[in-house]
Amino acid sequence: MSRSSSKTANRYAELPVDQISSYKHNPRVTRNPEYARIKNSLEKNGLEAPLVVTRKPGAEQYTLQAGGNTRLDIAQSLHDAGDVEFATVPCIVKAWTSELNVLVSHLRENDMRGNLMFIERALGVMAFAKLANDPDAAPISQRELAKQLQEHGYALSQPVISVMDYAVNRLYGLLPTALEHGMGKRQITAIRMLEHCAVKVWDRQCPDERGAFGELFGELVKSCDSVTLDFDELTANVAHEIAVASNSDDHAVQLLLDAERSGDAIELEAFEIVESDVSRKLEEEAQKRPFNLEREVQKNRATAVEACVALAEKYELSDCVEVTLDARFGYFMSELPKRNAQRVQTGMWKLLGTACDQARATKRVLKRLLDPNSRLSAALETSKPSELYTQLASFELFECGDRLFRMLEEDDWKRAVKLIGAYRHLRQLEDVHALNFWKT
Repeated sequence: MSRSSSKTANRYAELPVDQISSYKHNPRVTRNPEYARIKNSLEKNGLEAPLVVTRKPGAEQYTLQAGGNTRLDIAQSLHDAGDVEFATVPCIVKAWTSELNVLVSHLRENDMRGNLMFIERALGVMAFAKLANDPDAAPISQRELAKQLQEHGYALSQPVISVMDYAVNRLYGLLPTALEHGMGKRQITAIRMLEHCAVKVWDRQCPDERGAFGELFGELVKSCDSVTLDFDELTANVAHEIAVASNSDDHAVQLLLDAERSGDAIELEAFEIVESDVSRKLEEEAQKRPFNLEREVQKNRATAVEACVALAEKYELSDCVEVTLDARFGYFMSELPKRNAQRVQTGMWKLLGTACDQARATKRVLKRLLDPNSRLSAALETSKPSELYTQLASFELFECGDRLFRMLEEDDWKRAVKLIGAYRHLRQLEDVHALNFWKT
């Protein structure tokens, strides 16, 4: 669009407040926590900043084009209460582009204000997926959804979209209270991992009822819905139900769930074990099993991913990580940190990149994995992978002891050590067994 046409399309107008509708796909599902403050400001000062509105061709009403739903709601309620000052409101009228552009504009506006919960962002992204999908075609993939969001100016990685999909389409009907009170990505990911492991343990321990645990898991999750979900209680309930169905011990099933989570699946023998002996019996069983290379690789990949995802979320790098549990070191860095990233974020990005050995990857392999529209892909056009990561480094992996110790909280330091340990074990497996996880 040219500068002149843009000026023509965007105009200022005083519009009747009852001719403007809130955006029907507004991602916010709960009252804005700033509602009282905003209402007080409007009562004292009026609507100082214009609302940004647009109108779909053929529609009678204007709709908000980028945020402003709380201010419009308050203005309309004040007008309904008899305040004539809000009969009309100042607006910037923008030309209609598309439903997808309007939805993304609302997501971006709320992100800039930083007041959307994870479930609200997820609902917005899933609404985008529904709008973007051709009803006569197969549903778009999460990777395609990430690409289309990027094209509309809203960058999200496929792993984040995957968690959003699970939150909306699996958990929202079961945990509305917890999600609408701020349950975040880390807790949602933990519940998804628990379900994944529980289904596997159930199918193995209750072979006559394979595939039946999904519905039961949903009921157990629903029973734990509260303002603050107790994950330990949910895990205990899951273990108890499997134990009852398989005539096992609760603690033994808990150990099976832990083993499954670490990629080290084991079986319970069909004999009675007193609870105090469960851990020792299972450890003895594990020691007797012959070495299994695939199991060891997967176990360390799972450990690396668990630590990486937690650190990436803590340091706002989730959009830079893509999980690949069955390949390479369990994950890879799919994007660069933001240009204005803090020093600790840049350093953490380098640590995560080093612990998946990404500098060892060839440019050809990386270009195949990366989104061609990503900044990382563009940077690789002029730099070798090893050179690029060195330029980004705020410290090298083996210089990070003292500096990381001072920069990271205790729990994050422990995760970093756990991540480096998993990386070290995977490199040892490569050396001993002549492997190269980045070769394919």
